[in-house]
Amino acid sequence: MKKLGFGIVGLLLIATVYYFTAGSSQAVQEIKKQVNHELTTLQQNGFAIEQRESKAAEEHFVVSFDDPAKITNYLISRGMQANQEDILVLEGLKLGVDAKYLQDSYSALSVNIYPLKLPRNVSENTDPEDKAAVERLKKMIKEKVFLLHIDFNKLLNGFKGYVKDIHETFEGKEEKVTFTSQGFKFEGTVEKEKLKTVHQSLQFLSLDAQKAFNAKLSDITFNYTFTGPSPYDTESDHHIGEIKIQAEPGFFIHMKNLNGTAKNSVQKGLLKSTVSSKADEIRIMKDHKTYTLHNILFDLAIDKLDIAAFEAFQRVDINDTKAVNALSQKIFSKGFSVSIPNFSAEKITQDGTTMDGFDLSSSWSINRVLDINAVSQDPFSSISIFSNKTHISVSADLFAHIVKDPRAMMFIMLLPPVEKEGRKIYDIEFINGKLTVNGTSF
Repeated sequence: MKKLGFGIVGLLLIATVYYFTAGSSQAVQEIKKQVNHELTTLQQNGFAIEQRESKAAEEHFVVSFDDPAKITNYLISRGMQANQEDILVLEGLKLGVDAKYLQDSYSALSVNIYPLKLPRNVSENTDPEDKAAVERLKKMIKEKVFLLHIDFNKLLNGFKGYVKDIHETFEGKEEKVTFTSQGFKFEGTVEKEKLKTVHQSLQFLSLDAQKAFNAKLSDITFNYTFTGPSPYDTESDHHIGEIKIQAEPGFFIHMKNLNGTAKNSVQKGLLKSTVSSKADEIRIMKDHKTYTLHNILFDLAIDKLDIAAFEAFQRVDINDTKAVNALSQKIFSKGFSVSIPNFSAEKITQDGTTMDGFDLSSSWSINRVLDINAVSQDPFSSISIFSNKTHISVSADLFAHIVKDPRAMMFIMLLPPVEKEGRKIYDIEFINGKLTVNGTSF
């Protein structure tokens, strides 16, 4: 619902900034003109506008998702990240929109958005096992359980809103699942008719399937700033206070204080992206054993990703081998690369025993002269086109623990590590089809 809400919110952003000096009646008429323009644009791009009812200071209409291909292209053209497969799932979905003009001192336009009809692939599901769930969803729609509210300020350069709290239980023959979402709020600013900043916060989110599966997330915030002309030019940060996941048999994971930043920029049609993440603690319980990682860092970098080819991938038919190969060729020919500059854990605790941790770095690249058609005919020829360099450093105590596993012992006997400053080191290179481990070729 969050994804749907922000998609529709983006579609309803008013294009022109109005200063209200001519009285509220004239201001309402001016805003309505812009809404009419936006709705006409929607109708030309795969949506249908139905059941429109207009009054002096409010109106109601229904937005129907009719043509997934047109909708996908339109959303991408408006700077939103969408692919046809996701939109195809929404075909037949109908959203109700209640709009009120100049409702309070802050708002020029207030909007409630809620589903009225499920997507066709859900509503026409004839699987007996899913029938009860579908009927439950229909009942929730009637009760407006899923509702997004948004207010646009009087300068139309800012907005704020929320998603209605949800606490619903689905009961089957042998299981009961409860979904809870509390305190989902958002706000943002608009600059030159485009989103500039977005702040989102969510107090609590959970999915409880009793003993089978249980997931809880709390204290979540996301911040986005759009820094350039493309929708990919962004800077963002996030915080998640706590994540708990429990699944049978005997598996539990608990993460504390996850923080991250990301920076994306596009130059000459190529994307450069850097992501940095850290967590204070990750605790894993499995088979009556407990492992805890302390002060975990994970960095990821992507360079020279062809944005035009990437967007085309989101629209292409995956069964069209020729088109997929052509797009792959275009991406690889630009020198696309991925790297993990740092993946590390400062300390690791197992069942009360604490030891120093590990650090890893790795990079992958693909030969620019790759012939994707030749590779598809002879997969073994792809061996020589990939290059990788990986560095692994493990503390002596952790290494001693690892070698207790017979499978690890066999590997270590074949490929012993180098010892440096009390740590066990592996430097691995795979270049032009040749594998080298700590200077020894294979």
